[in-house]
Amino acid sequence: MSDNGLEKLKKKIYKPGEQLGKRLERPKVFQPEGKREKVLTKKWREIKKGKLSPETKKRLKIVGICALAGFLIAVSFFIWQRMNSFDKNKVVLEIKGAERIVSGDEVKYAVGGKNNTNLTLYNLQLTFRYPEDALPLEGKNFIETIELSDLEPGQEVRIEFTARLIGLKGDKEKAEAELSYNPGNLSSRFSNKAEFETEIVSVPLILNFDLPEKLVSGQSFDFSLVYSNQSDVSFNNLQVKMEYPKGFVFELSQPAPFDGDDVWSLGNLVAGEQRKIFIKGTISGEENENKAFKAQIGENREEFITYAETAGTIQISQSPLSISQTVNNSTDYIAEVGDILKYDIKYENTTDVGIRNIFINVKLDGEALDFSTLDAQPGSFNGGNNTISWNASSLPDLEFLEPHQGGKIDFSIKIKDSLPISSFADKNFVVVSAAAIDSENAPLSLEKIEITGQNKLTTKILTHLTLQAQAFYYDDEIANSGPIPPQVSQKTTYTVKWRLVNRNNDLSEVKISAYLPPHVEWTGVKKPSDADLSYNPQTGQVVWQVGNLSAGTGVLSPVQQVAFQIAITPAITDVGNLIELIDQSKVFGYDNFVGQELTDTARAVDSDLPDDSRANSQGAVVQ
Repeated sequence: MSDNGLEKLKKKIYKPGEQLGKRLERPKVFQPEGKREKVLTKKWREIKKGKLSPETKKRLKIVGICALAGFLIAVSFFIWQRMNSFDKNKVVLEIKGAERIVSGDEVKYAVGGKNNTNLTLYNLQLTFRYPEDALPLEGKNFIETIELSDLEPGQEVRIEFTARLIGLKGDKEKAEAELSYNPGNLSSRFSNKAEFETEIVSVPLILNFDLPEKLVSGQSFDFSLVYSNQSDVSFNNLQVKMEYPKGFVFELSQPAPFDGDDVWSLGNLVAGEQRKIFIKGTISGEENENKAFKAQIGENREEFITYAETAGTIQISQSPLSISQTVNNSTDYIAEVGDILKYDIKYENTTDVGIRNIFINVKLDGEALDFSTLDAQPGSFNGGNNTISWNASSLPDLEFLEPHQGGKIDFSIKIKDSLPISSFADKNFVVVSAAAIDSENAPLSLEKIEITGQNKLTTKILTHLTLQAQAFYYDDEIANSGPIPPQVSQKTTYTVKWRLVNRNNDLSEVKISAYLPPHVEWTGVKKPSDADLSYNPQTGQVVWQVGNLSAGTGVLSPVQQVAFQIAITPAITDVGNLIELIDQSKVFGYDNFVGQELTDTARAVDSDLPDDSRANSQGAVVQ
């Protein structure tokens, strides 16, 4: 459009009230579209009529073939992917068995697996874990692993495992299974797991106490524990564990205990069998106090497994004539060699009527007692049966004891300074004092009542553990070197020995420790070479872990000993002085019979070497 035409158009557009006319002609810019539409329409008409050039036909054929090939590839890939895809959730693994049983019953676990995938499962391995308290009937392994054949799609496998389940009522025993495999040609290994629980609803092993309802404190009595197997199967390797109340003193049993005084080995208990354990002992306690006895039956497999348990109670009642005793103001005094035992005996008429002609006897028993030291005035002592007696002739108050009247007598005796140890059976020494009060003329109102009062007091004797620390220059176990007496700036080595003697009770957890002064050097030489001996260079502490130490060590068998080497290099300031080689040594141990820790201390050792006479004669002070 010319510049004049453009100006005219602007005036028309912006002139008020002016009207624009219609477009005079179709813009030329749209003409090419029209031509293209005609060309495309023509081509489609040619295709419909089959009037194509050879070149066009060839091109269309190639395009069609390519499209068909692409479609077939896509379909094939979809089918291949569908055939080779793997979903482990389609591999079924389950355990079936009894959900509720009686303890001791056999349980069959059926472990089943099924392959619901499209792939074959290769290298199958089934692992089965029995419940913790199970007794597998085939073999002793609690975990069984089985190699299985290949599992085709849709194929199933079934394996059975049999065990006897043992446990308490209400226990839930869990079995577990795991199936691992390689699906198809996949290199990855997959696994499926399953669990199954069985509840124990009852226990066929029965325990019952046959206990008296009431006893007088200090009274000796018999009781029994009845155990039976009410199932249809045998229980093997059974044990019974007893828990006694405080104040009960075991005397004997039939059969005899397997371990200590509270564990019995029963062996096998066949179906329907019943047995008894007979026990004799004495019991002490306060009036109206309830004493609970407990028992468990089970099997010891590394640790005790309880199958059944029971409890029974005895009440301590008051005797018409009561008697009690203490030793050194205690009812559970632990004595030592050389101790003087001071017994206080209290007696009382607990009824509302007077009782005449009372007598009191105390029988003493124990190889550890030195009867030559007995002081029991005004009582009389019968050396034939080791019994002290009091009656009205020696104690006028016993002629007639008023209602609720009581009194007190005492005596003392010493434990030997050296216990009689001649064999390894001579250990666990005790002193037993059995006191009894009675009357020859019981009142008519008490005629049908047992008026005798009894009390037994057992005193255990702690073992005598002795530690000796020695140092030597001339020693037959470890060769030493350096000048004697020690000299400034010259190294001298010594042998330190720890020696242990344990007399009358077995010990456990025995340990010796001591500190080396800063000027003392640890050389690392020790005898025996396998001794559990350690040295801490930061603290200077030497520790020997002895462990168990039998009664009679150093008495019936050689002393327990360890030797180790140390060294010193004196300084100028040490001239004219003795040099400390090792500080005080301490031993700790646990007396298994008494149930108490004990210690002993050995003196510090210096270069004086009092146990090495040859070296001592050559001098001990630094030169």
